[in-house]
Amino acid sequence: MKLDILNEAKIILDKFNNNGFEAYIVGGCVRDLILERNPKDYDITTSASPKETMELFKEYKTIPTGIKYGTVTVIINNTPIEVTTFRKEGKYIENRRPESVKFLSNIEEDLKRRDFTINAMAYNKKVGLIDLFEGRQDLEKGIIRVVRDGKERFKEDTIRILRAYRFAGRYDFKIEEDTLTAIKQNMHLLNNVAKERILPEIKEIFESGMDINKMDFITTLFPIIKECFHTYQNNKYHMQNVGEHTYKTFNNIENVFHLKITMLLHDVGKVKTKTTDTENIDHFYNHSDISREMAKNILDDFKFDNETKYKILTLIKNHDKYMAPKNKYVKEKLNEFGEELFFDLIKVRIADDESKNHKLVKDNLKRFRDTEEFAKRVIKNKEPYRISDLKINGDDITSLGYKGKDVGKILEYLLREVIEDKNKNEKSKLIEIVREYKK
Repeated sequence: MKLDILNEAKIILDKFNNNGFEAYIVGGCVRDLILERNPKDYDITTSASPKETMELFKEYKTIPTGIKYGTVTVIINNTPIEVTTFRKEGKYIENRRPESVKFLSNIEEDLKRRDFTINAMAYNKKVGLIDLFEGRQDLEKGIIRVVRDGKERFKEDTIRILRAYRFAGRYDFKIEEDTLTAIKQNMHLLNNVAKERILPEIKEIFESGMDINKMDFITTLFPIIKECFHTYQNNKYHMQNVGEHTYKTFNNIENVFHLKITMLLHDVGKVKTKTTDTENIDHFYNHSDISREMAKNILDDFKFDNETKYKILTLIKNHDKYMAPKNKYVKEKLNEFGEELFFDLIKVRIADDESKNHKLVKDNLKRFRDTEEFAKRVIKNKEPYRISDLKINGDDITSLGYKGKDVGKILEYLLREVIEDKNKNEKSKLIEIVREYKK
């Protein structure tokens, strides 16, 4: 077969081959080209040593990215391409990295060390496709299959477990049965992996649209979810336990990471807040606040960035609060949350209630959607809901005799007046309101 590869990659391959070295594009770029997708990046594997690579490409910029492991980055036309010497890895330590590597002269051993068959193919125009483990066939079948012994592969580098789900989600593939068995046998090893390595993996998995019921790793990475499945809800609004409800809301929300995490953690506080009344009805008072506190600890543990953490915690705290298509409510909440987060909150409310007893929440769902449309009209019509929308500013307030904190208090008062009646948002009218306020 013939693959149409990037010109900069061709330059590197030709230079190696013209100087007596073997070289191939390898891994993900080969996989994506066979799938007729545009590769995110290109990797090249070669028989040349790192020193020989840097010498051969001295006319270009080269960076000894991972020289210990045989990797040199060659930059051509501002395009970085990683070039790695054929290698065999020694014993892995900490379920993460090899303690040593041995450089090789043939590609076969190099391909044997790779994770999945679809990532263990190499290509150049002279030899064609090298596919020792039927990776192309697995692409056609739509399966993720580990190279050689699954137990050993996942013990070597446990993050490969999440990579399997990432590829399954990205391409809508199925994880092959023996590979899935090996994953489940080694799932506990994910507890040994640094959370900062896990976070980008689950982000891509969550955003792929994969059904959470296929994500067998969830209760390992988020043990509280296991407890949610043992927290039953004898309540007219719910037909499922907290875990089942959580999974349904997760699948209901759009494929945006902070929204997915919000739904995953929005009800974890129910584990701690459940009470049962004399009529055997379950209640979960204050569960939103408790869920927020518990979620904060989880997000801190995973080292979420502050902006994403703020979004998630705000949505969890408010996911069960009142919402209606009314002028004052909508404008105050747009001011409090900002446009993006307010619309996110509506999405959360809808995903949550769509996972409840439909007969009892249909009016809620209509109200949420009406609130969304109301807010869109406010924004489209440029109706004022922020201090910055006022036709008066702090300097104007100062000129009327106010200073310090009083300036801010006056502006907030004026905003409340304008939210109630947008026609008051004229400078002369606002000045008159300030003068009356002063009296």
